[in-house]
Amino acid sequence: MADLKKKAEEKLANSTNQENGQTRTSQPKDSFECPKCEDRGLIFTSNDSARICECQEQRKIKRLFKSSEITEEFRRLGFGNFIVDGKPEPVVNAFKSAVKYFKSFPDIRKDRKNSIALLGNPGAGKTHLLIAVANNLLNNGISVHYFPYREGFDEIKDNLDALEEKAQRMKDVDVLLIDDLFKRGATDFEVKTMYSIVNYRYLNHKPIMVSSEFLVDDLLEVDEALGSRIVEMTKDYLVEIVGDRRQLNHRLAN
Repeated sequence: MADLKKKAEEKLANSTNQENGQTRTSQPKDSFECPKCEDRGLIFTSNDSARICECQEQRKIKRLFKSSEITEEFRRLGFGNFIVDGKPEPVVNAFKSAVKYFKSFPDIRKDRKNSIALLGNPGAGKTHLLIAVANNLLNNGISVHYFPYREGFDEIKDNLDALEEKAQRMKDVDVLLIDDLFKRGATDFEVKTMYSIVNYRYLNHKPIMVSSEFLVDDLLEVDEALGSRIVEMTKDYLVEIVGDRRQLNHRLAN
């Protein structure tokens, strides 16, 4: 324990600021990011015992949010600010399914049916609900990668050299959120790339979250191999939102 404390103190000393070419080895308490542990990551309760500081978990969560590619605006989306009152039944069902999925996630994350899909009318809150799930998962230390389908592929096509790295990241992350799948159609390149990623996750029981204006039959029509994997993975948490667009689309509702 003494050696551990010494290493922590050496780490702190080595991370001192450089000001005017001089090393400053002592810092006032309020200059630390975490005054509890003075940025050591450990809190020593005595010479022979210590505990990990709470700041370490918060730093991990901060890193996860940064790498998720979820924007600052989207980070404010949650279940609490999703309006359910007065909404049509399909929207309420989507809300209930999203909440249930998050609560069930620890128990189902390794199962075959460990994913969720919200499909159908635009403006019904599909993205809001899946981002709410993602934000809650991130706050529980689970990595999420947000991939807006159209913008994501436009970015990939502008830099094809980054495709392999991008695809591998989408395969490896704990949860992959694919937003607006097949928005404005799908090219053969996009379908093949998406199939490679989803099939990898399918084979390795890694969860996906999918929003799309396409319904199940539409997904199967685009590519049955890809669509059927998505349907199987999301079967227990799959909601199709269909009905009067003036009621379902919050942008059109009074």
